[in-house]
Amino acid sequence: MHSFRLTTLCLGLIAGLGLLVSLPLGGLAQTPEGARCMPLPRSVAMTLDSAWAAYRQSAMEAADSAFRRVLSQCEREAGALAGRAYVAMRRGDLNAAKAFLVASVASLPGGYDGLSGLGMVAYRQGDTNLARESFTRALGSVPGDSVSLWYLSRLPEQAARVKLAPVRRPAVTRVDARVGSRVFQVPDGRHGWRPMWIKGVNIGAALPGKHPSEFPPDDGTYDQWLELVASMGSNTIRVYTIHPPHFYRALERWNLAHPAAPIWLIHGVWTELPPGEQEEQYDDPAWLGEFRGETRRVVDLLHGHAVIDPRPGHSAGGYTADVSRWVLAYIIGREWEPYSVVAYSRQNPGQRTFHGRFLTVARGNATEVWLAEQCDYLLGYEMDGYNTQRPIAYTNWPTLDPLHHPTESTKEEEDRFRSWPLPEESHEFDNDAVGLDAVKMRALPSYKAGVFASYHAYPYYPDFMVLDPGYAKARSPEGPSSYYGYLRELVEHHGMMPVVVSEYGVPSSRGNAHVQPQGWNHGGHSEAAQAEIDARLTRDIYAAGGAGAVLFAVIDEWFKKNWIVIDFENPLERNRLWLNPLDAEQHYGIIAMRPGRKDSAIRIDGDPTDWGARGVWWTSPNVATAGDPLAIRGFRVTSDEAYVYLRLDVGAIDWARGRYLVGIDTYRSDLGGRQLPRTGARCGVGLEFALDLTGPASSMLLVDRPYDLYRTVPIEGATPPQTMQVYNRPWAGVAHDDARWDTLLVETNRARIGRDGTPYPAQRYERNRLLYARQSETTLADWFADPATGTIEVRLAWGMLHVLDPSSRTVLGGADKGGGPEGVRTEGFHFVLQSYAPGAESKAPRPIGCDAPGTSGGPALWTWPTWEVPNWYPETKPLFESMRRTFNAITPRVAAPNP
Repeated sequence: MHSFRLTTLCLGLIAGLGLLVSLPLGGLAQTPEGARCMPLPRSVAMTLDSAWAAYRQSAMEAADSAFRRVLSQCEREAGALAGRAYVAMRRGDLNAAKAFLVASVASLPGGYDGLSGLGMVAYRQGDTNLARESFTRALGSVPGDSVSLWYLSRLPEQAARVKLAPVRRPAVTRVDARVGSRVFQVPDGRHGWRPMWIKGVNIGAALPGKHPSEFPPDDGTYDQWLELVASMGSNTIRVYTIHPPHFYRALERWNLAHPAAPIWLIHGVWTELPPGEQEEQYDDPAWLGEFRGETRRVVDLLHGHAVIDPRPGHSAGGYTADVSRWVLAYIIGREWEPYSVVAYSRQNPGQRTFHGRFLTVARGNATEVWLAEQCDYLLGYEMDGYNTQRPIAYTNWPTLDPLHHPTESTKEEEDRFRSWPLPEESHEFDNDAVGLDAVKMRALPSYKAGVFASYHAYPYYPDFMVLDPGYAKARSPEGPSSYYGYLRELVEHHGMMPVVVSEYGVPSSRGNAHVQPQGWNHGGHSEAAQAEIDARLTRDIYAAGGAGAVLFAVIDEWFKKNWIVIDFENPLERNRLWLNPLDAEQHYGIIAMRPGRKDSAIRIDGDPTDWGARGVWWTSPNVATAGDPLAIRGFRVTSDEAYVYLRLDVGAIDWARGRYLVGIDTYRSDLGGRQLPRTGARCGVGLEFALDLTGPASSMLLVDRPYDLYRTVPIEGATPPQTMQVYNRPWAGVAHDDARWDTLLVETNRARIGRDGTPYPAQRYERNRLLYARQSETTLADWFADPATGTIEVRLAWGMLHVLDPSSRTVLGGADKGGGPEGVRTEGFHFVLQSYAPGAESKAPRPIGCDAPGTSGGPALWTWPTWEVPNWYPETKPLFESMRRTFNAITPRVAAPNP
């Protein structure tokens, strides 16, 4: 038996860190009553203990087998039923877990394991009533249990308990904000108006391990973010969808405490596309009815007058905080996919007109008119219920802007110039095929607040931002800026209508998904570089005449996905459980969500002290190796939710005399290359990767050619000659004795043909080149060697080793029937170590761990525990201070209001 009090204390500490706890207490809180075996035979009890021990070591097969053995002898044993349920939860089978837990609770109605587990399953399935009942009963078994209290604090309020007073519609229309000439205006407290330049931050709220619909609990998180935003000099936050009631209470508290400097709110009305294959059916009654229902909910809750029942994937509860006086504007909808807009417009061809209660469109395409109708509906609902107005816009982005871009051709336009077939079709949208022009949506005299234009505009995409020769010549007050050139044209097109860049920024990711002329790429930036670039982009938005800038985003969000890596994050539903440094979308935040635990983090700096006793894989029995650069004295491996960390201890660091190879077998030691690069040493283990440490300037991670993600092929018949990068299917490991090693070449910008026939070549970069630096010098540091200690430290993002999901030990194992990447479970990695002298590679010492696995000279297996709940900790990036200086230096423009 284990210590119940000690286990509870540990779980309480974990829950206090804000982590989703899914660890059971074994059979500790249970008693034999209700089980068929009374008392539990000693041998069965020992098997049950071994089952829980295996579970805690993430040995799911062994744990499940042991739980089955217990149940074969005592079929109603509550602890074993709960154990099988927890194993099923780890495997993602919530239905099976629920069945076992129901049986466990039936066998032992007061059993803590069964009740708390049933609460966890119900929580994940969105059954808030069952979750609340289960955790409440668990508290009855274990009073003060921190796990149950943690979950109960995260359940939505019981809406039925909230009673709303009748709405008293004001007799006089209240205008909380309005637009002027290229500017927003807000009340100045003296019955007048003052100009306001929007200095905003987008609030994306998914903490690590969470789905985007799982919002922070009522634990002060929102209060801390509001404090951060305000201290950064921001005057506005933007949310895309409905948050829990405590978010609006936090905003109300802040603004009541700071009446002279409130935080304004731009609120969205979110929708997915129509379901199924009819993604352009915007007039579908059921889908449109849900969108308008969401519109009504948003308006009501902002006025503190909404009770929203629980719905899967949505916030719920009683919304009684009236924050409407601080709502600056509405931005409805999403980044509409171009193919959907094109299809809807083709189904409804020709120019249309719209004349609503508050808005009019003289001549617009079908989507422009449809969006105006939805905006008019929202304005009418708020006026009818609350007699209040504020500015409105719909979400737009450069792919659907109203400008014409000569370099951004559609597939159909490219095919007119191309007389040759492509090896693979591009999956990119047809950008610039149709436009949405906010200028066409105009306010009627009944609408005093006015219309503005909202764009999600980043400097690196679409490609016209990179290729347009006019934008390339543009200079902002600070120098060359294609981004500034685009924004100037966009602002000029909209005349006096304010243009708000409601999303922008660059990510501090190792991976780069798109290249931009000024180096403002879609990733590949250190956190210090991100801070400088985002500040520059903000000033360029201001200089171009924009009415405001809303930075993306307050935190790094692990669930986000980017096109260049999405196929290799598999299962996709689990990418929220780990941080992918190669995924640019996960690294925009002001606050970094660091992987692992702060008190045990490995720093890439050559200092071995932060390793402690962790990760020993091999040590040399020969200690008299000091001064010999060819001597490998030890090797260690450890990991966290983002990286694999390697530590190589050598006799001396002298790159002119000694260099190092680390072969890595990630799965199936019978597959892969058996010959190391450089030295040609042959091994009994197949290797998928080889780490080639040749010195600060040229070290890289090599991949076995059949296992490379991509291959570059010529485009037959292309004029001028062109190549294209395609997937290197089937990605299957092949046993071979050749030294076929590649660096990983990644295509960020595909080859294009402009509308005038101008060819634009593809752009690529070598992802596996390693950056030599201390982590204190740059957050992009891959490795560092300290001559004083003889220590070499390397960190490799999981994705660089083709790990599709480290939380379940899933690696790339080939192509599935549809041609996509297929994951296989690995038990762990094998490593082969070798040093060599440059110029004498053939005389290198015999590799360590080179024999077949299982033999005396073979490599040991390194493995890592799987997880369902990630470790993480928050840390503010340099971006905060950079934006604080930038926002505080910007003053609003004074402009006359619209007549």
